[in-house]
Amino acid sequence: MANTKQREDMISKLERGFNPRNIVVVGAARHNEFRWLKSHLAIREHSGDVFHVNIDENEWPGAEELGVKNFKSMLDIPEPIDYVTISVPRKFVPLVVQDCIKKEVALVHIFTAGFEESGEEEGIMLDNQISKMARDAGLLIMGPNCMGLFNPSSGVRQGTNQYHNESGNFGYISQSGSMATGMSLEANAHGIKMSKCISMGNGMIVDVADYMDYFMQDDETHIVGMYIEGLKEPLGFFKDLKEASNKKPILVWKVGLTEDSARATAAHTGSAFIPGSVWSSLMARCGAIPIESQDEMIDTAKALTLVSPPSGFNVGMYASTGGHSTDMANVFSKHGFKIVPLTDKSYDDLRSFFNMIGGNYVNPIQQAPPEHFERIVQILSSDDNVDIVALELPGSRLAADEKLLDDRIRILKEAQSNSPKTVVACLYDGYPRMDQATLERITKQFADNGIAAFHSFQNAAVALRNVTNYHIVRRYTEG
Repeated sequence: MANTKQREDMISKLERGFNPRNIVVVGAARHNEFRWLKSHLAIREHSGDVFHVNIDENEWPGAEELGVKNFKSMLDIPEPIDYVTISVPRKFVPLVVQDCIKKEVALVHIFTAGFEESGEEEGIMLDNQISKMARDAGLLIMGPNCMGLFNPSSGVRQGTNQYHNESGNFGYISQSGSMATGMSLEANAHGIKMSKCISMGNGMIVDVADYMDYFMQDDETHIVGMYIEGLKEPLGFFKDLKEASNKKPILVWKVGLTEDSARATAAHTGSAFIPGSVWSSLMARCGAIPIESQDEMIDTAKALTLVSPPSGFNVGMYASTGGHSTDMANVFSKHGFKIVPLTDKSYDDLRSFFNMIGGNYVNPIQQAPPEHFERIVQILSSDDNVDIVALELPGSRLAADEKLLDDRIRILKEAQSNSPKTVVACLYDGYPRMDQATLERITKQFADNGIAAFHSFQNAAVALRNVTNYHIVRRYTEG
């Protein structure tokens, strides 16, 4: 494991890579539409410029059309280079890495695959060669077999469809490239923006624990999520995870917890198998939040970002129909929540205006006329028996009625302002279903106003369970 000086040096170089003065793309080409040049061009609006290195001058015109200067060698570039993306056949990667060392590059992203994870003799030999070169020179390598870095604050991106000039508090580490870019895009659709997103691939030099160390000192990152297929140094990882979980919420999505799935992860990243029962025990001991899907990752990050820390498991609910109320209560109770009776004062307040035939004001309150919604939210959010207020809202009606959407957002914002309780929305989508773009627009509109809106009772219950468990454990362990 790295000592304090080595960690400080690594974090310093990572910082240079994440906020580079200039970027070099080695091996941009027509066959991939010069994707890496196009992805990194956003840096021009921030800190520096992008250059192209390619010995094949037939590929130069494509870079020139983007306003990018071409060079045959990185050593011919007069400007300092902090971040390099390598996209050349694997046999040429050692030559490029050698030039990165001579150029004193801080961080090298190797997009090229086919190294240790391939199981092939040539790939393993090249992996060992590059690793030794990098370690001897103190060069940081991200990858191989990865999409590299997304930093919206500096314009470094993994694809042209990622945003920049906007950043959030959610840092993400992924051993899978598609899971990294997919998470950044889908989280943004929910109103959750990244501070930085890392596709780390095989972790030849810089591994999961190193990126976790970086995020612990990164003031912009408040929550850290990770997608893990396997670990090369489990002892160091779990030690760092326990320390990191004492500082910031760490959400860990681990795949390969069965023998069958482990074979797939080994083929992808060359990682070792850890049984699911062992993994669960280790997560609990480290204080991390275990995650089982991309939806759960995003919803939990959303809850951590937007809701007040729950003080307990008692939920006060509102549902639009009797059937929805029983479904809602069933889902939440299955995830450890208590659907408690309200206080006598709350029932007295409800009786004063709510006597609709067919409706009732037990918990969950159901089938109240729309004009009573605001008063019901006020009662639930001030009830002494309730820790969390979960409110079903009709997604399709909100999509069709902007005035109603604005009004419901106002009501929930006022409830959050006037009460320390956790207040969330559960969007009900009837039939025919809303299209995805409309659902994302509504969800993001709630998030932009500081309100967590979930796409189902199940999504809300799972995310709130994760967050409630996290805060209560911390409350007990911190005294």
